[in-house]
Amino acid sequence: MKKIDFNNHPRSDHFNFFNSFDEPFYGVNINLKCSEAYNYCKENKISFYKYYLHKIIIAVNSVPEMRYRLIEGDVYDVETVHISATVLRSDKTFGYSRMLYSDSFDEFSKNVQSEIDRIENEKGLDLMGGMVDVIHFTAVPWMKFTSISHARNFKFTDSMPKISVGKIFNDNGETFMPFSVHVNHAFVDGYHLGQFIQKLESLIY
Repeated sequence: MKKIDFNNHPRSDHFNFFNSFDEPFYGVNINLKCSEAYNYCKENKISFYKYYLHKIIIAVNSVPEMRYRLIEGDVYDVETVHISATVLRSDKTFGYSRMLYSDSFDEFSKNVQSEIDRIENEKGLDLMGGMVDVIHFTAVPWMKFTSISHARNFKFTDSMPKISVGKIFNDNGETFMPFSVHVNHAFVDGYHLGQFIQKLESLIY
């Protein structure tokens, strides 16, 4: 982790302004085109879930502002961001995971599967308190949503991006996936969010 001096940062005024908000998060929802990625996974018998998760976290790590976290009043670049995803069990409860990032898809895929197996054999949420070097991720493949909101505990200082995907659908021969991302405006402006979306689109087209 690398501490960032926000007193002398170009966005210091923006940080101080939005950091004073009761709700500094904002979000966007898009239909993410993923035809080539979906067909590639289908043809090569690769888990599309693991594949798009890998592309998402690559895109997150490519934008410094998506890696910034507020820790005890100070700003840090955590440098490498992992995934805390909800994982559904066979009994239809879910647990929280810590899926470690790797540049290698094969290694990342193994990390994801290890967490899925672990959670299936445990009970409860496993909150893993203190994790800040993650994004919060959830998939709701039963719904073709057009917007989504998140439960928030305002007593807890939160700066982790929250990403959600929905039910895959076809439109005019192309494959799309509802995609939502919520970010803390103290760190991430529309420009930075646009950089993230553009990077993801280039990876998962």
